[in-house]
This record gives sequence, C-alpha cells and structure tokens, in this order.
Amino acid sequence: MITQIEQALINRLARGLGKLTYRVDSYHGELDDATIDVRRLPAVLVTYGGSRIERASVSARGHRHKSTDTFVAIVMVRSLRSNQAARQGGVAKFEVGANQLVYAVLRLLTNQTLDNLVEPIKPVAVRTLFNHMELQKERLTAYAVEFEVCYSIQPPLEDGEYPQPTDDPTHPDYLFNVYDGELTPPHYLERITGVITAPEATTGFDIKTETKK
Repeated sequence: MITQIEQALINRLARGLGKLTYRVDSYHGELDDATIDVRRLPAVLVTYGGSRIERASVSARGHRHKSTDTFVAIVMVRSLRSNQAARQGGVAKFEVGANQLVYAVLRLLTNQTLDNLVEPIKPVAVRTLFNHMELQKERLTAYAVEFEVCYSIQPPLEDGEYPQPTDDPTHPDYLFNVYDGELTPPHYLERITGVITAPEATTGFDIKTETKK
C-alpha cells in the first residue's frame, strides 16, 4: 500500500505541476548527495516518513486497524539570482520559487483521495530544510511539505492461518505466493442446511445439500 500511495502522489504531482518543475520523482537521498544535478532543478521529490497504527474497530474476526502514514514532498530550487528570488520566484517565467512550489503541492494534494485509494489527505506542516545553501558553486533552497495519509489496513488473517494461494497481483496475499511463504488453502462451502416454510404454513420441511469437492 505504501508503494501504491507514493506512486499515486508522484503521478498526481507530475500531471498537475506541468512545467513548474524539471522532474517529480521518489526521493533517493539527493539532499545528502554532493553530486546532485543542480541543472535538473526545480524538482519535487516524494518520500515515505513512517506510519502510526491504531485500532479502528472490532469485528467477528477480531480487531481492525487504521494506518496513518506520513509522506513528505521535498521541493528544491536553485537560486539563480538571490535568496529572495529562490523563495518568491523571479521576474522571468522559468525562475520558479520554492514558495510557489509549496503552494502548488498543497493545492494539488490537500483533501485528495487518489481515486479512493485513501481517506482525504491532510496537510500537516511545511519545514525549511535549507535556505540559500551553497552546493557546487550554486545556491539551493529546499522545503519539506508533510502530509498525513489514512487508510484501513487489510482485514487480519484468522488466528493460526497463513495467507491464501493466489495468482492475482492485486490480492493482499500475492507477495507471500511470490516468495514461497507458507499458505493456507481457502475454505470451501461443503454443505447448506435449513428449513423452508410458506408464509401461512405451520410447519416446514428440512433441506440439506452438499457441494462436490
């Protein structure tokens, strides 16, 4: 689910930001990499920041849980002329400022469900990572825009059971099948029993049927 959400965030930002950035991608440690290609800025880089798991409800199968994930969109710009231009944008169209990108990211993601993948996304905070920092004889500015993303975790396995066999890549147990984890065969309906009565009848008759294996 984390990967699905990250890719959905990247896809929405890439489509919405258009030519505001050179690239929208997953974060690969660029802030710690002195070899970052400063010519490929502005950029928005998305990363997962951890989860908080809480009990949501109780059903016949036990407790259900809800995950609140933190995702961060890092906006990075190169200061072409001044610190003010890096933050607010310059006179020329291509001088996109960090403040503009922060606004755009918040506008594109706040209250979105990513095609009903998650609950409406909640903005949490904007933090300065560095301001007009020198790198490769250039000046860079970067902010982190944090969001909370909530969704229900898959229903738990029955006590003592393992995931089910499946060839469906979208099935929650597919991962265990790919890597040869122990599996529990699905439970089949073996029989149906009951009583059929007419609305005015005082008695009914029993029915019983069994399925073939």
